[in-house]
Amino acid sequence: MCGVKETISDQAQKLWLQWVEAAFPKLDSRAYFLPPVYVNRVPMTRQSVAGQEILVLESEPKQAGENNHSPVQNSDIRDDEAFQRVFLYLQKKSEENNEVLVVLSQFRFGQYLSEPCYAAATAQLPMAKNLPNSSSRDRQGEFDMLVIHRLYGFVVCEVKALGKNLKESKMTDLELQDNIRKKLRDAVSQLDKAEAMLSHLVSDIAPGLRITKTIAVPNLKTCQVQQAISGDPKLLEDLCQCLRTNQVDIICSEQLSESKTPQDVSNDMETNLGNWWQRHVAGAEPDSHMTDVVYRTLVARRQQ
Repeated sequence: MCGVKETISDQAQKLWLQWVEAAFPKLDSRAYFLPPVYVNRVPMTRQSVAGQEILVLESEPKQAGENNHSPVQNSDIRDDEAFQRVFLYLQKKSEENNEVLVVLSQFRFGQYLSEPCYAAATAQLPMAKNLPNSSSRDRQGEFDMLVIHRLYGFVVCEVKALGKNLKESKMTDLELQDNIRKKLRDAVSQLDKAEAMLSHLVSDIAPGLRITKTIAVPNLKTCQVQQAISGDPKLLEDLCQCLRTNQVDIICSEQLSESKTPQDVSNDMETNLGNWWQRHVAGAEPDSHMTDVVYRTLVARRQQ
């Protein structure tokens, strides 16, 4: 039986690699984004108003006695805007610097080799469902942004949209700081869970592959983040331990485009985020675990 299972896995792996070579013919020389454009989770349609095209939220069909108000749309819109700004920057950077990488957006743990037709081939592989010493909650989740870099291994980014429309929310400074601290604690927990899952999933391919973790808060300034964590030594310690840095250095609004014009990345913003990338990703030596074969295998498995 062991021989049969190994043969099935080997055959599946060969097919997956063949598929990758056909689907991504320039995998070794350019960046790929999956999906290739950021897809908003909030459905919107284009309408013409006063001669101009605008985006309008789609309303679900009304039921008897119901209105069309959705309680989650505002938060979903904020999340979409925040994700899009990080996504667009990665696209711009990869094009200008000829980065060789693959970026997956909102990739759920359970999507990994999830097709039923692969059940026999994946029976002996590390899967989300068989993460050791874990609860069902640990086995569920997603990578907000997962970068597979040809030289530097993985970069996992947790995106938090807190800080949008602060004036309208009438939130006090103390309330804002409390919210920032809560979101950062959540991000630490989610990143640590994502790292444990990612290490498990690739343990049969490249155990020890580098995983760089970061947090993006596109609507907050660096000074706001620093002020919030300055009065919480435990949070500061947890952040530094999670991010493996001596000081908290995450992606803030100064490094990203404005939400109203996400495509416009200024030279200052590009320099700021480029410096961050150099400090935390490109400044390290290439990861020796990441060979051509490992890179192709990782991409192949993510897409099945």
